[in-house]
Amino acid sequence: MVEIKEGNHKFYIGDNEDNIKAVVTYIDSGENNIILDHTFVSPELRGKNIGQQLVKRVVDFARQHNKKIIPQCWFAEEEFVLHKEYEDVWFK
Repeated sequence: MVEIKEGNHKFYIGDNEDNIKAVVTYIDSGENNIILDHTFVSPELRGKNIGQQLVKRVVDFARQHNKKIIPQCWFAEEEFVLHKEYEDVWFK
């Protein structure tokens, strides 16, 4: 399993925020919601469930902070449809 680091409105894999190999970003939307707006996984990490791990990390973050997620990027939205266990944090 890879180390997922927390940055400024993002969770990422890489040496630091300037050298990112995979990332999921979000925007605050009011006090209780976040918009998951972008995911990226570099070609070298694709096919290893990295995108899924990043989305799950945002889900865990939302649960810890009592927030709901609005998945705007296509990948995140697909993950929410596939994983019914994310229903508790999905803002519909």
